[in-house]
Amino acid sequence: MTSSPDSSSAGPENHRLTVCLSFDFDAESAWLGSFKTDTPSALSRGAYGANEGVRRVLALLDKYSVPATFFIPGDSADRHPQETKAIAAAGHEIGHHGYCHEPPPGLTLEEERTMIERGLDALDRQVGVRPRGYRSPAWELSHNTFSLLQEYGFEYDASQLGADRPYWVEDKGERTSLVEIPGAWELCDSSLFMFAFSPSYLRGLAAPSHAQELWQGDFDGLYEEDSDACYVLTMHPQIIGRPHRIALLERLIRHMQGFDGVWWAQMGQVSDYFRARQQAATTAG
Repeated sequence: MTSSPDSSSAGPENHRLTVCLSFDFDAESAWLGSFKTDTPSALSRGAYGANEGVRRVLALLDKYSVPATFFIPGDSADRHPQETKAIAAAGHEIGHHGYCHEPPPGLTLEEERTMIERGLDALDRQVGVRPRGYRSPAWELSHNTFSLLQEYGFEYDASQLGADRPYWVEDKGERTSLVEIPGAWELCDSSLFMFAFSPSYLRGLAAPSHAQELWQGDFDGLYEEDSDACYVLTMHPQIIGRPHRIALLERLIRHMQGFDGVWWAQMGQVSDYFRARQQAATTAG
């Protein structure tokens, strides 16, 4: 570890720990799709992510030259094309996140297929992007999701929580072509900061110091293990974009940039690296 937050970032060949910052630009879609409400007050909470959160997040990432992956519902891209274009113009990866944050377990096969297609069409229409990765709304998957993702040519999923490092997705007992880049509720801003009257698990409004203890503690622990793990933070512009929470994220970035051997990667890069290592191991074996 160096004494300065200006340590040079490691590459995939010589890293000790991978860090992925990911942002779900849900905007109004989370309230419409998951919370099933269209009241002006609820939708305005989502709009905050577009009106204030995105610009703060992009400014912070630019300040520290940190690449990120943004999972964007098609509805958010259609409602907020300028913010979506700004994300793409900054060089960040864009992933699929449904059309209107529809939880897949409540969809039929054809409804889920339509949701995937509408999301793809919106991202292509607004920014000309064909996403390589998928994160399901609310990290919920149906029994049809993985077969659909393969059908539509996705390369990785970021919706499961089964390890601290990438692994092959299994579906119905068979290995798929999808790489899983798992997250964790402990490393997600919504489980700590999102207030809602229901469901009851969203108590929200925790102090930033509480999140910093959790998030920094996981980073420090994984770095100490030196186990080729992948530290994935999941955040939302409407949540992390509050000034006091952006300050929290800045402190965390500075802390992590003080360590040698950290690879700051987009999820597509992590998927490529995992595949290459798996192929090399197969060839060597």
